[in-house]
Amino acid sequence: MHGRRGSEVLQAEAGPYSRHLPALDGVRGLAVLGTLATHVFAGNAQTPMERFFAAVARFGASGVDLFFVLSGLLITGILYDTLGDTRYFRTFYMRRTLRILPLYYAVLFGFVLTTVFLGKHYDRELLSYALYLQNTGWIAPQVWRYHGPSMLPLDHFWSLAVEEQFYLVWPLLVSLLVTRVRILTACWVGIVVAFVLRVLVLMYGHDVSVVSTGTVFRMDSLLAGAALALLLRGPGHDRILRAGWWLFGVGMVIVGICLTGFHAGTGLLNFVHATYYTGLAASSVGLIAVCLRRGGAMERGFSVPAMRWLGRYSYGIYVLHMILRQLLLQPTKAMLLGHGMASKGAVVIVSGFLMIGLTLGAAWVSYHLYEVRFLRLKRFFAYGGTLPSNVASDLAPRTRRS
Repeated sequence: MHGRRGSEVLQAEAGPYSRHLPALDGVRGLAVLGTLATHVFAGNAQTPMERFFAAVARFGASGVDLFFVLSGLLITGILYDTLGDTRYFRTFYMRRTLRILPLYYAVLFGFVLTTVFLGKHYDRELLSYALYLQNTGWIAPQVWRYHGPSMLPLDHFWSLAVEEQFYLVWPLLVSLLVTRVRILTACWVGIVVAFVLRVLVLMYGHDVSVVSTGTVFRMDSLLAGAALALLLRGPGHDRILRAGWWLFGVGMVIVGICLTGFHAGTGLLNFVHATYYTGLAASSVGLIAVCLRRGGAMERGFSVPAMRWLGRYSYGIYVLHMILRQLLLQPTKAMLLGHGMASKGAVVIVSGFLMIGLTLGAAWVSYHLYEVRFLRLKRFFAYGGTLPSNVASDLAPRTRRS
């Protein structure tokens, strides 16, 4: 594909940031654990301790932004490192298909069966999900706005649509831009455009859900991860890693200011909402950079078996948790209250932890009895080929450091 530009043979997915990094499994585990906590610890906080716990749980929703940054990092690294592969598109899309689609469509098929055997009716919503358009409103209302005769517990699938739409377009752009500098420039432009679009759309009266779930409005998190992947493949590698704590701190300060500013006037509120996602993206990039510092405490902490275990099953956990929540959370609370647990706060906490345990178990079963059958097929779509000389020259400095 790009081999005519002059190339040298390098290992598939060359370099330390395209190989499997245990710490990033742990980061993925943190992201899914935060998202899970946000949804299962649902209740009306009354005491100061309960309100604190609820605030911490709600902040776990930022795990989605951490997922976005991590996806941008890993996907862009793979795409850039395999630009010389003659099967560039085929390999990338088949490997993504085998990882993502089997469980996703199995869930949708399960809800199709409810229309046949339970008389459920979802209007056109299932078709919207099947085409990964649930965050657009093109076929059915956005997931946040749907109020059909039967409700699907798939509100969280908007983020999967964002990622799939990104996967559809980004490999083509990377293949056209080719060089690290050009791709990085596209990342910076996209980050600025996403922020400006958020501000403008909110200023003109659109609902917050439009900017919180739309791909063009949330692409800055994905592109921030992509930029990190490319910066780590350049001469400033060490400086980027050293700046991790600083960037994380700046991002968290922005998030904190925005959280306190949500009570501001309407005009300022639009800017606050738009900036909030920028802060989450910055703090996520900083956290990942810190975790990539070899031998550091954060790398060791996120590489512990428990965090890596969560990361390994994170996709199944994310896909299944809202379904199990709708089916089991309220019955679990009723059971606890029926057995004499008087404190509503305790009921929320105990039922939440029970839901986490059930979700982790369901994700483990799904992975080993179903998903792994498709993942084994990845061996037929291995990366291989030659890398362009411009890519090889970018890789050389960090290969020596490893």
